[in-house]
Amino acid sequence: MTELIHVFKTDLSDFFKEAFGFRPRNLKEWWTPEELKAEYDYLGDVCNANDRDEKIREAEALKDFEELIHETICHGAKDRKTAIRWLVDGEDLELNEPDLQYFFWGHGLSYEIQNEWSGRYGRC
Repeated sequence: MTELIHVFKTDLSDFFKEAFGFRPRNLKEWWTPEELKAEYDYLGDVCNANDRDEKIREAEALKDFEELIHETICHGAKDRKTAIRWLVDGEDLELNEPDLQYFFWGHGLSYEIQNEWSGRYGRC
């Protein structure tokens, strides 16, 4: 049981950072097994809520970005690739993978979409 408590205490700072984005200050020196389990359960709930919120934000960002592409096509871009090329050029970026990932990140798109689309549209 002592080893288990040591493992929990060692990982607690990392788990806290994953949940809140920063490391905790002034962690309790002594934890009972029940307190550690309760803290881990709480941090797990926070991480799960963060994941749900992130998925919602990414879905909204994708919807907004698709609307932006549609508007750009309505303003004269002949297709999706041209619309993205115009939007990237409007932000004074290049059609290379790092710039495209930055562009898509700036629009709140997920890393999966950033990676997929950077490869696809990097050859516009």
